[in-house]
Amino acid sequence: MADDTEGSGEAEELKPSELDENTHAEMRVLYSESSNTVRFAKERQWKLAGAVLLIFAAIMIVAQIVVIEANMAKGLVLGSFLVSAASIYMLIIYQIWQGTEFARQEAISNQFSSLFKSIIGPQATRDGGIHGYIILTFMIGGIILGNAATVFFLARFYL
Repeated sequence: MADDTEGSGEAEELKPSELDENTHAEMRVLYSESSNTVRFAKERQWKLAGAVLLIFAAIMIVAQIVVIEANMAKGLVLGSFLVSAASIYMLIIYQIWQGTEFARQEAISNQFSSLFKSIIGPQATRDGGIHGYIILTFMIGGIILGNAATVFFLARFYL
């Protein structure tokens, strides 16, 4: 056992879960469902960000092909701001949802064996949260830049 903890000087004792078999099975299902929910929310975030950028591209392409009037261009600019605001709000909601699921996973993992807890560890949770918010920042930045490009493109129709 001492070989498993190289450099620590002490062997850590493996403590099994204190849950009965049925409760342990329930917790495994809950942990798995929580992991699937996190994956779903992340997938929704990426699809939402991509869809919004495609909407901006479509607005610019249609405006170029149809040659729109000034009032229509101003309406499209307003619409692009509304789409940006709604999508950023939804991205944040998805991130909060993931945080809730990570907290649920942490509570569940505290019921499992000491080996499971040491593998999952607080650092993995903390690093995962930090990376999630960094990616969220880039998604929001991408939407803001896409909206800015759309506004600058449409400005030529009403300036």
